[in-house]
Amino acid sequence: MHKNENAQSSIDFLTAISIFLLTLAYLLLQVPTIFAPFQSQSTDLQPVAYRTGMTLAEDTGWWDGGAGSGPDWENASLNDICRIGLAANKHNPNNFSELMNRGKVCVLSEKKIKRMDSVYDSAMHSWIRDRLGLNITRTYAYNISLQYLNGTSAEPMYVPNNTNPALCIGNQIPETTEVEKMERLVAVEGDCGVGYLSTNAATNTSNITMSLPRLDLFMVKWEDFANESRSADARLSVVLNNTNQQYNNVSVINKSGLFVGGWHQFNKTVIDGLCDSNEIAVNVSWCNVSYMWVNRSDWGSTVGDITMPSAKLVVCIW
Repeated sequence: MHKNENAQSSIDFLTAISIFLLTLAYLLLQVPTIFAPFQSQSTDLQPVAYRTGMTLAEDTGWWDGGAGSGPDWENASLNDICRIGLAANKHNPNNFSELMNRGKVCVLSEKKIKRMDSVYDSAMHSWIRDRLGLNITRTYAYNISLQYLNGTSAEPMYVPNNTNPALCIGNQIPETTEVEKMERLVAVEGDCGVGYLSTNAATNTSNITMSLPRLDLFMVKWEDFANESRSADARLSVVLNNTNQQYNNVSVINKSGLFVGGWHQFNKTVIDGLCDSNEIAVNVSWCNVSYMWVNRSDWGSTVGDITMPSAKLVVCIW
């Protein structure tokens, strides 16, 4: 009798343990789904918004095609563009025309912004999304804009380009869906360009005249003498014409002989006195030079003594 009772007790005990373990296992499986409705998507959205803002503000972007590759994607064919970044290109100080694959952190290129905005106007919403990496683990919606510093979520103040926002692309930001917003304080650099001026073999001279509105920087770099035996006759002259009479038809750089060597740029006082309409004439004799110029941008707000205007890049992801 006692043996039967002990056997039955053991069976009851094992049954209870089994039921307990099964119940515990079931609860462990169900806990994540019980709390899922209360979990925030921000654990997913936040790093994506941060990464997108960082890419746009710190990366130059990249293109790769049959004609070559480089960070100046704003000049490339759409089919060759691999990655979009808005950071202004760095130039090799030893060769102005050679772009370096490191952007000016938080200094955006006006030219890249224009290209990105024009691409979006061409109904390339998904094309931009793919090149920002927003279609990898899942497809994200986005809204990217350039705003004044005093703009808010309730009242955004878009930096204008003529009568339209300089940059405002993507989906309309929803009111009922969780949205992750990331802001980066940036400066905006105007259009820039580089060139090379070599002496004419017949005349041993060469010249070029450029119209550069809102000039911020103009730099000339000596490359070499066209004829080493005539180095004493070498001459570099840069003449400025603009609507500011103080600097109208002024020789702002005038070097000769061995003094041609090295780097030369406008005096800061001259640059600060420039008006919106500038004509730059570069003349060389018996020497070859390269040059680089950067225009001022008026996209943003001027803060203190900072020459480049400031704004904020606003990235929203959901």
